[in-house]
Amino acid sequence: MTKLPSSIFNEVIGPVMTGPSSSHTAAPSRIGNLAGQLAGGKLLRVQVTFETNGSFATTYRGQKSDQGLAAGLMGMFPPDPRLSDALSLIEASGVDLTFVIKDFKADHPNVVLLDIVDEHGGFVFVKALSTGGGRIELNEINGCPIYMAGDYHELVILLPEQVTTSMEQLCSKVEGQLGKSGVIVHGSTVSDNNKKDDAWRGVIVIHTRQTLSSELLSSVKALCGKAEIREVAPVMPVLASAKCEVPFTRAEKLLEWCAEHDDAPLWKAAAVYEAARGNVDEKTVLNMMKDIAVVMEAAITTGMTGNFSMRGFLTPTAGKLCSAAEKGKFIPTGMLNKGTVMAVAVMELNSAMGCVVAAPTAGSCGVLPAAVFSTLDELGVPEDLRMEVAAKAMLSAGLIGVFISEQSTFATEVCGCQAECGSAASMAAAALVEMAGGSALAACDAAALAMQNSLGLTCDPVAEQVEVPCIGRNVGAVSNAVSSANLAMFGFKGNLPLDDVICAMWEVGNALPDTLRCTGKGGLCTTPSGVKIKEEVDRIRFAS
Repeated sequence: MTKLPSSIFNEVIGPVMTGPSSSHTAAPSRIGNLAGQLAGGKLLRVQVTFETNGSFATTYRGQKSDQGLAAGLMGMFPPDPRLSDALSLIEASGVDLTFVIKDFKADHPNVVLLDIVDEHGGFVFVKALSTGGGRIELNEINGCPIYMAGDYHELVILLPEQVTTSMEQLCSKVEGQLGKSGVIVHGSTVSDNNKKDDAWRGVIVIHTRQTLSSELLSSVKALCGKAEIREVAPVMPVLASAKCEVPFTRAEKLLEWCAEHDDAPLWKAAAVYEAARGNVDEKTVLNMMKDIAVVMEAAITTGMTGNFSMRGFLTPTAGKLCSAAEKGKFIPTGMLNKGTVMAVAVMELNSAMGCVVAAPTAGSCGVLPAAVFSTLDELGVPEDLRMEVAAKAMLSAGLIGVFISEQSTFATEVCGCQAECGSAASMAAAALVEMAGGSALAACDAAALAMQNSLGLTCDPVAEQVEVPCIGRNVGAVSNAVSSANLAMFGFKGNLPLDDVICAMWEVGNALPDTLRCTGKGGLCTTPSGVKIKEEVDRIRFAS
C-alpha cells in the first residue's frame, strides 16, 4: 500500500494533545487506541515490549509513553485530560498492563510490541512505531505484515490457520463484494513451514473513508468463514483517500506553482495542498486551522497563570517572566520579549501534561504560537481578525513542515533536536514572513535560513523530562525565526534553497550518535549535574 503525502493536520500542526511528547506520549496513545480496537473483547492482559537500544527503553517513564499507551488502550485520544492518570485508571479497570525491555530486531528507535489477551482468551499481537510528531504506523498484526496509519476506517479480518484459498483470491473476492466503493484492500500471510499442507493464517485490511454498511459488512463476513472481524475507527483528524493528488511536495515545485497562479501567497498554496490531501474544500481547511489557533492561544493564557505543577523537576516561571517584561525589566527586544514569555508558558504547560498543540512536535510546541501571537500583538491586529491572520500564518508554517516531513523527519530519535526545534524555527520563520506580507519565495528563504542556523542541534533532555534544555531551545527558536524572517524579506539570502537544507538536516541528523538522539545517554544528560538531577527525579518517581 502506497503511503500518502504528509497532511498538515495529521503530521505537522497537531495533534492537539496532552503533553509532554508527541512521539512518546501522543503517538503511543494512538497506537494503544488502534491496538485495543483489534482485541475481540474487554482487555484482560497487555504486555508492552520496547527494544533495549531504542528510545522508548530509556524515556518511556519520563516522557509518559506508559501513560499514553494505557490511555489509548482504554479508548482515549491525545487531548484527553485523563491521560495523566491513565496508569491508575487502567489498573482500576482490571487490565494487567506490564512493560518489558528486551532485545529484538527493530529498524526504528521507536518500535513498540503489544501482546494483547482479551476476556474471551483471544490473542492479538501488534507491532507499531512512532515516526515523529504524533504520526504512527501499525506494520504487523499476528506476524503478518500490514500497513495502518490510523487515517482510515478499517475492517481488519483475522484469518485462521486452516484457510487454504490463496490470499490473492480471497482479497479479489472481497474487492468484488465491495464493488466500486473507493476502498483499498490488502492482505498478507504467515506460512508455517512445518505444516505438510498449504494451510496458512493471514490478515486482510480494508481501508475506507466511512464505515461499511451493515449489508456490506455481512457479505464480507460470509466470505471469510470463521475469520474474526474487527472494525477499527481512525485516530487521525484527516482521512486518507484512494485518490490523492497534491500539487507539490517540494519547495521548488511550490514556488513554480505560486508563479503560475499570480504569485499566490504561501497560505493559499497551503490551503490548496491540504484540501487536495484531505479531499475537503479550502474553507474547511482554514476553519480547521482557526480551531487550532484557538487552542494555541488558550495554551498561552493557561501557561501564563502558572497554576499547575510541572511533572519534572522545574516549577512554572512564565507568570514571573511576564510581570518582569511588563514592568520594563527585560532588555528591550520588541516582540521578542513577549515571544520569550509565551514560548516558556506553552512549554511549561506541556511539561505539566496540559493541553497543547504539537507544531510540529510537543517538544517544540512553544515556538510557533509564541512567534505568531506575539506578532499579532505587536502588529495590533484587530480582535475580529486575529484568528484568521493566525490561521493563515500557521497554514504557511504547516506547508513548510510538509516539505520537511516529506524529505526528512520530525523524529528527534532519528535526527536530534534539529528535527524538532530546528523544524519549528523554520516553520515559524515562514509564518512571520506571511504575516508581514512577504512572498512565498521570501518565506522559503527564511525557512531555509532558520534551518541552517539549527543544523547539528542534539536531543539530550535531562532526566528524560521535556524541560531542560527543551524550554530554552524553544525560546531560542523563536529568536531564530524572527531574525531569519527579517533577513530574508530585506535582501539577505542564505543562498541554499530550502529543499537542499532539509536534505542536509537529514544527513546531519543521521550522522549524530544515538547518544545524542533522545536516549538519555549523552550530552547534558550525562554531565555531573544532569546525572544528579536524574537520580533525584528517579528517587521521587519510584517512591511514589
